[in-house]
Amino acid sequence: MSVPMRSLFIGLAGGFFGSMVGLGGAVVMIPLLTGWAKLSQHKAHATSLVAVVFTGLIGAAAYAGGGALDWGIAVPVAVAAVVTSTVAAAYSSRVPAGVLKRIFGGLLVAAAVALIFGFDVAGGGLGGAWRLPGAVLLGLLSGTLTGLLGIGGGAFIVPLLIFVFGLDQHLAQGTSLAVMIPAGIAGTAVHVRNRRIAGNVVVGLIVGVALGAFGGGKLALLTPERPLQVIFGVILLWTGYRYLRPQPRA
Repeated sequence: MSVPMRSLFIGLAGGFFGSMVGLGGAVVMIPLLTGWAKLSQHKAHATSLVAVVFTGLIGAAAYAGGGALDWGIAVPVAVAAVVTSTVAAAYSSRVPAGVLKRIFGGLLVAAAVALIFGFDVAGGGLGGAWRLPGAVLLGLLSGTLTGLLGIGGGAFIVPLLIFVFGLDQHLAQGTSLAVMIPAGIAGTAVHVRNRRIAGNVVVGLIVGVALGAFGGGKLALLTPERPLQVIFGVILLWTGYRYLRPQPRA
């Protein structure tokens, strides 16, 4: 199978998964790009970010069509995240990333347990005059983590949208996909300037992502909230474990 055809299937898988759970899909695409499409690690990360932008665009459109996107939260979170991720990335080498990863992993595991066991997470939450400042603060925190640790913001944003803002699972995932678009575009621009994008892969990847993300978003809207929470919680649990586990010595 040719590399462009492989990239199409990688995009389908990443776009579907990313839109289905509101996380962008890089966790699926990067291993496939390095293992199956034979890209270097740096090119895989850079090229997958292009695809994440399209996952956000198409997936958010699917969620918005079903009324599952809160623009009042998405816009201030996205703007604040772009600012702090840019600043934090410049200082990432000075921060003890190991400590931050363990803290972040612990938070993800705690959120996963709450979602899997069905704690009361919807209803209430920040409202009124506190809603906008809360959204800005969420964006600042998310962007800082993204810049320091090189992670996607969805794993951090979705649980807080549920626990702090009282959004249901569908609304939180749709809003998360919209939030990742501006930061993804900013990062992609940097990669394009530095010629890190794999041209023989990116077109097929985008086409696959466009198809997969739309289908994943539509399926998520058809999935009842409780099963979707459990699926998302299991993914968070696995992601948190990856940050908590001891790193092998070089």
